[in-house]
Amino acid sequence: APIDVPGDYVRFRMAEMDPPPEVHAELARLSSVAIAREEAAAAEMSAPYKKYLTEVANRARAAHEKAAALVASPPAVPPPPLPVSRVHCTELSLARFRKEFCSRIEPVVITGLGPHLTEDGERGADLRWLFKHGATKKVAVTHDNAHVSSILAMADTEVLNLGTHLRRVLPLDKPNLDPADTGFGTRDGDGTYLYDCAIPLKLPSLLSSIRIPRYFAHDFLQRTRHTHAFTASWPSLFVAAPHTKSSLHVDQWRGNFWMAMVRGTKRWSLFHADDVHLLSPDYTRGTLDPSFPRMHEMDAIRKEAAEKRDTDGKDDGNITWTDTAPESTSQKKTTSPFTGPHPFLPFARRWDVDLQAGEVLFVPSGFPHVVHNLDVTVSFAGNYVDESNLDAALRDMELLGNKYGESMEKSWKAIDELYFDLEEEVFVDDVLEPKQLVVKYEDYFGGKAGFWGAQDW
Repeated sequence: APIDVPGDYVRFRMAEMDPPPEVHAELARLSSVAIAREEAAAAEMSAPYKKYLTEVANRARAAHEKAAALVASPPAVPPPPLPVSRVHCTELSLARFRKEFCSRIEPVVITGLGPHLTEDGERGADLRWLFKHGATKKVAVTHDNAHVSSILAMADTEVLNLGTHLRRVLPLDKPNLDPADTGFGTRDGDGTYLYDCAIPLKLPSLLSSIRIPRYFAHDFLQRTRHTHAFTASWPSLFVAAPHTKSSLHVDQWRGNFWMAMVRGTKRWSLFHADDVHLLSPDYTRGTLDPSFPRMHEMDAIRKEAAEKRDTDGKDDGNITWTDTAPESTSQKKTTSPFTGPHPFLPFARRWDVDLQAGEVLFVPSGFPHVVHNLDVTVSFAGNYVDESNLDAALRDMELLGNKYGESMEKSWKAIDELYFDLEEEVFVDDVLEPKQLVVKYEDYFGGKAGFWGAQDW
């Protein structure tokens, strides 16, 4: 009997492929969430907010339809893991970065900038600059690895001096206990995380001590006539205890993202923006970007299920093909490629990379991502807008204005009025020295450095 997907989007016969229960359950869940979001949008009386909720419903419905389409016509095997290019800054011009990585939606790790990221040069990882300029400033730190969840509670947070947080976490590398160790989680500072703290707003005394990678100095958010909600949001500071994690998430309004590592190593997993529907997305909370299950739990569950199949000697679930030509009617799918919990996860395009001290990562617009801090880490980062994501960012900002009202509408309008002409952009093709590839915050703020040429520094 055929399986009917609501909306008659796809149909397939059990004689051709018999999806396991997990597939039926996931399609049913995605459909149920979409229906609930559609009902919420239909019931909303406020026209602006209704527009926002309708877009949420559309995204929930699209997730279901895309997943159903994959089941109807699956690839033979999941895509292989994708490597993240590592390029030394002396081989990566500003123009090449924008044309080859930003515009083509390709993540990249930029190396060679480490000695120039802070005022302390080669000794930036010693964190003297951070103690000197920020030790007495109050920050909100989460505990119990709270950021691994999509939603935080006030009970997950404590306010303390940045210096106190630093002195608490830095000893946790000596030794760096494995999470499976019985002593892990018992030490003062285990599981604590200063996450995405806006330096211009919360720690302005730090601004003189850090340098912004020039690859992101053309940020359109810094070019507006009027200030807006994101004028002073970045860079932001991250200080994490070993083995803390983030949730799997998509950054707001499809912002491009960059991170400069000063100390430690962060393990990143990135997924293509077009593969959100494969990550068990949940639009129940009614936001433009969904929540997701915990990434480390999804990976662990799938690994456990795979090991059990191997132990039991069962078929691995991959499609088996005959040796006939693809056009032959005798070719037949004999088993489903979707196995185990979160059955679509292996089909998402995935990049895994360890970002080390002195390196800078670029994450393209809309990429779901998750982070595991392998040791004590200190980094700063930012979201930004340029020609690669301007339209998508403006679309989401307008919708956020429909939800949050006048303040957010003003921010959208301030950015929407921005005049952008690719012909007038400054694309520096020259290969510059590493010291020329970072800028002071005062030159980043307001967009000044974004118009510098090869000789401006």
